[in-house]
Amino acid sequence: MSLADRIDLIASNIRANQYRNETDVREAIVIPILMELGWDVFSTTVVQREFSVERRRVDYALFTTPNSPSVFIEVKALNASGDGDRQLFEYAFHLGVPFAILVDGREWSFFLPGEQGSYVERRVHKLDLLERKSQESVEIFERYLRADRVKNGQAISDARSDYQSAARDREARTAIPKAWYELATEPDELLIDLIAEKVVSLIGFRPTDEHIEAFLSGLQTIVPPLASISAPASQAKPINRSEPVLNPSGTRKISFVFRGRRLEQPDAISALIFVLQDLASRDVSFIERFAKLAPGRRRNHIARDRSGVYPGKPELEVYTQDIGGGWWLGTNIANREKERLLRIACEVAGLKFGRDLQIDLPNVQG
Repeated sequence: MSLADRIDLIASNIRANQYRNETDVREAIVIPILMELGWDVFSTTVVQREFSVERRRVDYALFTTPNSPSVFIEVKALNASGDGDRQLFEYAFHLGVPFAILVDGREWSFFLPGEQGSYVERRVHKLDLLERKSQESVEIFERYLRADRVKNGQAISDARSDYQSAARDREARTAIPKAWYELATEPDELLIDLIAEKVVSLIGFRPTDEHIEAFLSGLQTIVPPLASISAPASQAKPINRSEPVLNPSGTRKISFVFRGRRLEQPDAISALIFVLQDLASRDVSFIERFAKLAPGRRRNHIARDRSGVYPGKPELEVYTQDIGGGWWLGTNIANREKERLLRIACEVAGLKFGRDLQIDLPNVQG
C-alpha cells in the first residue's frame, strides 16, 4: 500500500469514527504512516515508545543517531489535542530536540521548538488529513518526516526555511498598517499622483495636491491606534486640528517670517513663489542652481519650458506659472513638497530654514 492509499484509508476511517481513543490513533494512524515514511518502527533504537523525559513520557522519539532523538511525536485522541503543544514543547526544550509533532490523528502540527515566537508562530505547518488531497498530504509528510530526509538534515533545513518565510509574512502583514499610516501622514508624491490620476479617470479633471493631502491627513482620524505603531508616544507627531484662516478662495492664508520681516500671502503656493522670486532678484544664478536640486520623483517642479514641468502630461500645464527669467513652476504640488522646495531654496541661498525663513504650511507636521 502506498502512502497516498494509506492516507485515503485513514481519512475514510476517521469519517466513520473508527478511532475511539489515543491508542487507536497511535497504533492505527501514526505507526503505519511512520512505516510508509521509512522508519523502522520495530527497532527500539530508531522508534522508541513512551520515551522518558525526567518523570514524564513522550509517545514517540525518533532517532537518526544513537544518543539524541531528532523528532518527538505526542499523540492525542481525535479532537483532543488541547494544550498538548505546551506539553510537547516542554519535552523538546528539555532535551534540545529540534523537531516536534503533535498528532490527534486527523491533524498533524509540525513545530520547531527552538525558534522564536508563540507556540502557533513556531508551528511550521498544520496538516488536516480530511481537508487536503492525499497527494498533498504525502508531500507534506515526506518534506518534514521522511526518514532519510530527517537523517541527512534536509527535513529540518526545509522546516526552518518554511518557518522563516512564515515569520517574514507575519512581519510584512504587521508592517502594512504602519506603512499606510506613514503614507497618510507624510504623503508621498507618487501616492498623490496615483490618487489624482484615478480622480481624473472618474470625473475628467484633476484635484489639487492640497485637496489630496488634506484627504489623506483626514484618514488619521479613522485609524488613531496607528500612531502608536508608527512611533513611540514620545516621538509621535501631533496632528494639528485647529481651524485654518481661509481667504475668499477657500485656501488658507499663509503668514511667515522671511529675512526678519513678517509677511502674508493668500496661499502656500504664493508664499513659495514670493520666496523664489525674492531670492532670484538678489542672485541671478539662484534659480538655475535651485532647479538642479528641485526635481521630484515624477515631475520637475521647475523648468525653462512650460511643458517640461509635467513631462508627458500636457493636461497639467494649466498648473504652471511663469515666475520670471524664463522659468516655469508647477503649482499643483502638496504642501509637504512646497516645504521641501523652500528648504532647498534656503540651502541654495545660504539661509537657514527655521531661522531666516519661518513658515508653517497646513498639514505639514514636524
